[in-house]
Amino acid sequence: MSNVIVLSDSDEPASPAFVDKCNKNGSEINEEHRFNITSDFDFPEVPFCREIAENSTSQSEEDSPNLNVDNGYKYPGPSHTMSDSHDSEDNRVEKPSRKATTRKKDKTTLKEERLRCQQARAREKALKAIEKKKSKDIKPGECLKFMEVNLDRNIAFAFRTEIESALQSADIKINVTTELIPNSITWQRNIEKNYVSEDNEVHSNKSVQTEEYVIVIWNNYEAVKHVAEGTVCTSISRIKSLIPNYNMTLVIFGMEEYFTYRKKQKTDQNSKSKGSRYNSKSNQHFETFPTISRQQLEMCLTEVQIVAKCSSRLIENAQDLGLMVYQYTKSISEIPYKLQKKESQVDKFDWYVMGDNKNTVRVDKDGNGLKRLWQQQLCQFNLSSLETSEAICTVYPSPMQLIKAYRNCTPDEGMNLLKDIPIRRAVGPLTAVRKIGPELSKKIYVMFTSQNGDALLGTDI
Repeated sequence: MSNVIVLSDSDEPASPAFVDKCNKNGSEINEEHRFNITSDFDFPEVPFCREIAENSTSQSEEDSPNLNVDNGYKYPGPSHTMSDSHDSEDNRVEKPSRKATTRKKDKTTLKEERLRCQQARAREKALKAIEKKKSKDIKPGECLKFMEVNLDRNIAFAFRTEIESALQSADIKINVTTELIPNSITWQRNIEKNYVSEDNEVHSNKSVQTEEYVIVIWNNYEAVKHVAEGTVCTSISRIKSLIPNYNMTLVIFGMEEYFTYRKKQKTDQNSKSKGSRYNSKSNQHFETFPTISRQQLEMCLTEVQIVAKCSSRLIENAQDLGLMVYQYTKSISEIPYKLQKKESQVDKFDWYVMGDNKNTVRVDKDGNGLKRLWQQQLCQFNLSSLETSEAICTVYPSPMQLIKAYRNCTPDEGMNLLKDIPIRRAVGPLTAVRKIGPELSKKIYVMFTSQNGDALLGTDI
């Protein structure tokens, strides 16, 4: 039996199945050669056995590393290929499930983010509403709704009636109580503090704040008695010790009537006249009063203001007292608004801006009002008037033109640049004409050319 040599271009050894097939084909070919004796060519028999192929394959296996040895690498046999196929199928099944889980997580995350954004927007909206309401409540007019006035029971009925009438017309709440100081008036403010809860709901806490202001009312008899005894300052100091942090105002009622009575009584005594209307029954109670002068009263009130830090006011009728209490209530209610406005202006500017809405000139986007603004600026100088500013505006319609003229002048020429400009107060040939003069011309020159912000306009240069 003859073997066939397998010739191959590849480096891989021939498989046993392929060698067997080739040997079978070779045996068939040998048998054909045996029976075909008449063939022209006679191929020599090549001695080749299967052992050569097996030896070559075994040698190549010896040269190659033993892949079945457990050296950290396992030879992927048929069983591994089957497991890999199963793993790949499992991976194919797991991939859609992972994608579905990821999608679910993404949807859940998106919902949570949307919910957080909605909560943040709702909280921000609630905080803005609280801030808007707070700024509205402290504005003038609105703040009076949160004020309450406490009137002492000992105040005379006529006075209390007028005070209540003046306060009720402004929708201010009134409390008639027993105060620590007789015949006194105090104030309290209802404060509403709003906050946002964890559920983004607005809640409010209400509290009462006592304002440290008090009005003490004395009638003319009590005032005259303390002045005559010299105990005005002592009495006020004792009251201040009960309420040390309060701003106190002493109101004295009916003193002008007392001084009028004393003056008329003195005149009647000098003239020896009788039957004067000041001797009527309504004024007979003044006869029991001690006698004091207006100067004595003024000295005592001045001493009280300096020593006891207590201001005073003289009132002659109940209507004026009611109006005064209303004015105090309105001023006290606007304290938070004024303090907030002052703090905002102090933080922004280092100069006085409290009169920002007084005598201002509005300039629109088309430039209308610039000339009026230029005239208003010139009117701020001493010795200047509307006619003076109009005369300067006629020659120099804008500040830039005046500054350009100053740049082209020497200091002496600049100081005298405006002094000869005529000022006309009226129209006509008989109208008197005067000039601006050197003093105002010099001040304007210093104003627009000085590089020292602390320079005085009236100093010599």
